Amino acid sequence: MSREWTKNPQKLEILLQNFADIIWEYDTQAKDLYPETECAQRFGLPPVIHNGAQGLVQSGILHPDYLPSLSHVFRSLESQECTLSAELLSRLGACRDYRWYRAVFTSYLDDAGNMQAVGFFQDIDSEVQHRLKLQHLANMDGHTGVYNAAAGRQLIQSRLMQQSPCTHNAMFVFDVDNFKSINDTYGHCQGDEVLFRFASILRNVCRRTDTVFRIGGDEFGLFAYQTCDEGLVERVCKEVLLRTRELNGSCVPVSVSIGAAINKEYAPSYFDYYRAADKAMYQAKKNGKGSYVKTIF
Repeated sequence: MSREWTKNPQKLEILLQNFADIIWEYDTQAKDLYPETECAQRFGLPPVIHNGAQGLVQSGILHPDYLPSLSHVFRSLESQECTLSAELLSRLGACRDYRWYRAVFTSYLDDAGNMQAVGFFQDIDSEVQHRLKLQHLANMDGHTGVYNAAAGRQLIQSRLMQQSPCTHNAMFVFDVDNFKSINDTYGHCQGDEVLFRFASILRNVCRRTDTVFRIGGDEFGLFAYQTCDEGLVERVCKEVLLRTRELNGSCVPVSVSIGAAINKEYAPSYFDYYRAADKAMYQAKKNGKGSYVKTIF
C-alpha cells in the first residue's frame, strides 16, 4: 500500500528542526545570504548578509580559516546546478565559541532562469570532536603520550614540504641504553615507567614548535624546526643527558645515547635527517653510551 506525500508546513518544520540549525537562501548574482526568518530571530542574525562568505566572516559568524573553502562552495553554486558541502567552524547566537557545522547548499534555476541556491548549517560539533579525539588517539603512542612513529614522520614531512629550500633543521635520535636489561632485571612495568618518564623529559626540553615522537621500542626522535644553532643542539643533548641521569633516583640505572644531525648544504627529506642522526647515535653508543654525537650534513 502506497501513501502519497503531501505538502505540510508542520512536516517541513519538524524536518528542519531535526536536521538544520539555520537555513539560508543565497542570491548568487547579488552574493547576498538571507537567513530564514525564525532562524534569524533565534540566533539574532540580520535579515541579510552581504558579500557571501566574506560577509559571514565580517559578521563574526564564520571562522576566517574557513573562508577559502566556503568561498569555493559559493563560486561553484554561482556557475552550475549542484549540491556541495563543507565542514567549518562557525558561531551562532549568544554562543561566542566556535563550533563545528556542516554547511550544505544546493543551486537551482528559478522560473526566470537565474541561478539561486538554498542551504543550511547543521551543528556537528559532537561528531567532529569525537572524530578528532579518535584521530588524536590514533596518532599517539599509548605508553608514552608522544606521537607514534607514523604520525611523527608524517607531521615532519608535512612541515618540511612547507619550508623554503634553504631552511635548516635539526633532528635528534635517542636510544635508552641497555633497555632490555632493565626489562629483564626490573620487569616490564618498570621498563614502561622508564620510557614514559624519558618521553616526559623530551617534552619538557623541546620547544613548543618541535615534534617529539617514539620511533619504536626504546628509540625516540625529536625534530627541531628552523634552526642551525649548534649551541642549541648541544644544550638539548646535555640537558637530556642530565635529566636522564636524574632518573637513577628511582633505583633503575638509566642512561641514553643521542645522535643529532643538522643540515647545512641542502634541503633533505625526513629520511636523510633520520639516517644522519641514527648513524650519530650509534657512534655515541660505540663511544661508551650515555653520551651524544653531533653531525652536520
